[in-house]
Amino acid sequence: MKDSLDHVMFAGGGETSLHPLMLVALIIGGILILALPRRYAVIPLLCLSIPIPMAQTLMVGSFHFQVYRIVILFAWTRILYEKSRLKSLWTWNPVDTAVLGYAVVCIVTYTLLWQQSAAFFGEVGKAYGIVGYYFAFRFFLRDRQDVDNVIKTYVWIAVFVAIVMINEQMTGHNALSMFGAPELSAVRDGYIRAQGPFSVYLTAGAFGATLIPLFLCLWRRGGSIKLALLGLTAGIVITLTCKTSTAISACLAVVIGLAMWGLRGRMKQVRWAIVSVLTAMHLVMKAPVWALLARVDIVGGSTGWHRFKIVDNFVHHFWDWFLLGSNNYWTWEGGDDMWDTANQYVATGETFGLLALILFIATIVYCFKYLGHARKASVGNRSQAWFFWLMGVALFANLIAFLGIDYFDQSQVYWYSLLAMIVAATLSRRTAIAPIASMARPESETEIPASQPDTDLHSIHFAVEGADRAGF
Repeated sequence: MKDSLDHVMFAGGGETSLHPLMLVALIIGGILILALPRRYAVIPLLCLSIPIPMAQTLMVGSFHFQVYRIVILFAWTRILYEKSRLKSLWTWNPVDTAVLGYAVVCIVTYTLLWQQSAAFFGEVGKAYGIVGYYFAFRFFLRDRQDVDNVIKTYVWIAVFVAIVMINEQMTGHNALSMFGAPELSAVRDGYIRAQGPFSVYLTAGAFGATLIPLFLCLWRRGGSIKLALLGLTAGIVITLTCKTSTAISACLAVVIGLAMWGLRGRMKQVRWAIVSVLTAMHLVMKAPVWALLARVDIVGGSTGWHRFKIVDNFVHHFWDWFLLGSNNYWTWEGGDDMWDTANQYVATGETFGLLALILFIATIVYCFKYLGHARKASVGNRSQAWFFWLMGVALFANLIAFLGIDYFDQSQVYWYSLLAMIVAATLSRRTAIAPIASMARPESETEIPASQPDTDLHSIHFAVEGADRAGF
């Protein structure tokens, strides 16, 4: 019984399963990470992290080293080799603090909750991935051009994933089964739910849908329109072939986010309006407002009631989980499937407690804050303001996807790369400072060509509005 619990709760047990082709790719990719110029080292880092199934694992004692975790070692070897440059290049910010604090809190609370060595080592392994990837991306991504390189890399990764998922829809078999992915595709209500290299079709769909606004960032960048179209096509294909309401909901969130561009100057009022409407609905509805989740079934076969019930339990059992998380949430009202906390917010709180949830949300809040400041500082450069808006739309789409799934596989790599991209794009110091006088003109007065170098947004933010330098 203990071995079974360790395997389910703490990822205990297992054996090495590393295909020879993956071993060759890992060696070549590792060499490229070490040898390529810093700007391009992120390309093999991503290509070895996202498209490879999690089943490709090297066991070292009780630790699982999936390929994406092994890649971190190469990235950090590069970082430590260049550590003398870190002090002059690194700008610590509240997002960094929140991510690091989140990882530490998860280790502490989970270990105290379960009081088993397996729990400690399991969370150390997860924190290794979170901290390792986020700060690796923070090292490799330093300006807008670096962010563009990452987005272009995601185009080709999305194309690969889309091809694999189309093949799944046509054959019912996963072409990556030789690398440990399930051979037969999942089927629900007669629909094949393709998953490609991901551990489940839900994370696959969320990945494709939330990439769409990032690919739109390439639309106005010289020579990238064809690449943007390719990426948009791949993102839509991934969204449709996974056949999940979560992916479609994230895609609808993208549409809503794009439509709100015209109200960008009134977002404070929009946010308060949303809160007011939800509060009013909660007061007049017979069920709580989160019961609306039970009605979400866009493609058929969705488990909307389950999504509602885990949130309902989350609210009503607050005192059970707020301190350290809960070790019996699967026994709460709703049946045996309560163990499946298919909601990022619920999974974080129930597993690690309220402090971890606050830190997780803090990363999101600060990213939106930085994007808002950067967009406002882009007065006179509509193309640049649109770029920051699209980054915010991508972040918003992920928040909607979190209502249907928690990122537990290589989708975590994508999430932390997005956070690092936002920080890099908004706090860049490389480019020239625009005159303060030009920043005072209304956004509609001046249209700066997309080919003009980006403004040093961090410095502009200091000059125009002042920056929030307070720690988290």
